[in-house]
Amino acid sequence: MEKTALVTGAAGFVGQALVLRLLDLGFKVKALDLPENPVFAKFIDSLPASRLPSITVCPADITDPNSLKKIVSGVSYVFHTAALLNSVAPRSTFESVNVQGTKNICNAASEADVERFILVSTSDVFGIPKSSEVITEETEYRSWGEPYADTKIEACKIVKSFEKRGLLNTTIIYPGWVYGPGDRQFFPAVIEMIKDKHAFIWHKSKPYCVDLIYINDLVSAIIAAAESPAAIGEDYLILDDNTEITPEQFFRHIAAQLSITLRVHKLPYPLMFAVAWVGQHLKQRGIIKNMLLSTTDVKAFGNNFEFSNKKAREALKWAPSVSAKEGINIALDWQQHRHNSPA
Repeated sequence: MEKTALVTGAAGFVGQALVLRLLDLGFKVKALDLPENPVFAKFIDSLPASRLPSITVCPADITDPNSLKKIVSGVSYVFHTAALLNSVAPRSTFESVNVQGTKNICNAASEADVERFILVSTSDVFGIPKSSEVITEETEYRSWGEPYADTKIEACKIVKSFEKRGLLNTTIIYPGWVYGPGDRQFFPAVIEMIKDKHAFIWHKSKPYCVDLIYINDLVSAIIAAAESPAAIGEDYLILDDNTEITPEQFFRHIAAQLSITLRVHKLPYPLMFAVAWVGQHLKQRGIIKNMLLSTTDVKAFGNNFEFSNKKAREALKWAPSVSAKEGINIALDWQQHRHNSPA
């Protein structure tokens, strides 16, 4: 029997890749995103005509619970990828989208008696690690003092509460830094910096490795978790814990591929945090249009994170299939030649 999957945030980087994979697997897909999002319309228009009978476009806002009931009706799987990432939005907006929006979609899924609910969260929910700490799924959630990560923690707690009360069969996915074809945020920002021929690093003590996850590998893990009965009530860190590439090596590799001579500047962590804090507040007040970086960026690239994906490897029989250097080259090729087309 053909099953139907709902993907929230379907116009996003992960959402688009997930929709395409589900269609390839023979699912009927309900694609939900904001009706005013131009990227959503462009994505749907890019689909081949042969795919259109299998997809239902669902323009809706997850902050409006009344718009969700009809959409979730008849759905077997809910993949909740929708979230607010903008680091300068008011905290109340993050609460509305990431927390209340998650509660709304959980309520609708529970009432519709869906088979599985998959939340795509972030590895940020485990906070800034302690010295020499290896983060696993058993690590407690810790606040960053940042609206994105902190509201994603609240969203995870909501999903877990629905699981504990027997209202939903849930799984939570915690990705690392997601990259690959279709990325219109992470890689474009890095490339723009490198084209200026200057890169900045600000790690606190020693250089650390960035735990990347190639988009196709992430989607494979999400599907594996959704289809595994053993994954009900579980959560998984999905990232390449053998990336073995520091921010400086990451920047220099991209610069080499772009034939750009790059100057890397090591600056004090407190200075970069101060610059980011001032820039955020000036942008929030409309005094400047663009800021150099956010305080979240400073924390993310300045602390030594070490993760383990052992649980996903053993329980889901999943492992990254694309090495960091191979994936970076594929992602760069897409950015340079096919960035206006679907991934």
